[in-house]
Amino acid sequence: MSRKLNANEGGEFQSPALERLVRSLSRLPGLGRKSATRIALHLIAQKASSEELLISAAEAAEKVTNCSNCGAITEPDPCRICCSDRRDASQLCIVASPVDVLPFEKAGFFPGRYFVLGALLSPLDGVRAGDLPFERLAERVRNDGVTEIILALDASVEGETTALYLQQLLDDGKIKLTRLATGIPVGGALAYTDEVTLQRAFQGRRSF
Repeated sequence: MSRKLNANEGGEFQSPALERLVRSLSRLPGLGRKSATRIALHLIAQKASSEELLISAAEAAEKVTNCSNCGAITEPDPCRICCSDRRDASQLCIVASPVDVLPFEKAGFFPGRYFVLGALLSPLDGVRAGDLPFERLAERVRNDGVTEIILALDASVEGETTALYLQQLLDDGKIKLTRLATGIPVGGALAYTDEVTLQRAFQGRRSF
C-alpha cells in the first residue's frame, strides 16, 4: 500500500522532514513552493535519483571553485583557459558573472581570456565600485600585456553604468576598448543569448 503525502490545513506537509526539504528547495533561484514540492516528491519517490543528487551536490561543493586569476568556474586553479598557451593573452573579455563565460566558450569564436567581475555596479542594490575587483583587473591588464579589452556586459542600466566606469578606469589611449554591438536586446541577460546573436554582436563590437 503506497504512502499518501498530504498537506495539512495550514498548507504545510504533515511530515516535518518533507516540509523542511520543500522549504530548502524553494529558496533556490526560480523555484516557488509548487515547483519545490514537485521536485521534493520526485526525490522521495525516486530513491536512486535522490542519492545521486546528494552525491553530485556534495562533490560539486567540495571541488568546484572560482579561478583565482579570472574568476571563472573551475576545478583546477588557475583554470584551463588561463593556463592555456593557445589563448591570446592580449585580448581580455570582461563579463559580469561566471556563467557569462559559457556561451563564448560554447560558440568557440573568442581566442582570448576572461575576467569575471562577479556583479555589476548597482548603488540601489548596495553594489559599489569598492565591492568589485577593479584594482585586480587593472593589475591584470598591466601584467598580461593586454592590447584589447572587450566589455561583454548585460544590456541593462547596471551594465551601462559598469561599462562607463570601466571606460574611465581603463581607457589610457593605448588599449583598444570595445564593447558588444547591437544584437543583445536591452534588458536581456548575456547568459541566455543564443549563439548566432552573440557572435554577431561580438563581431560588430565598437569602440567607445
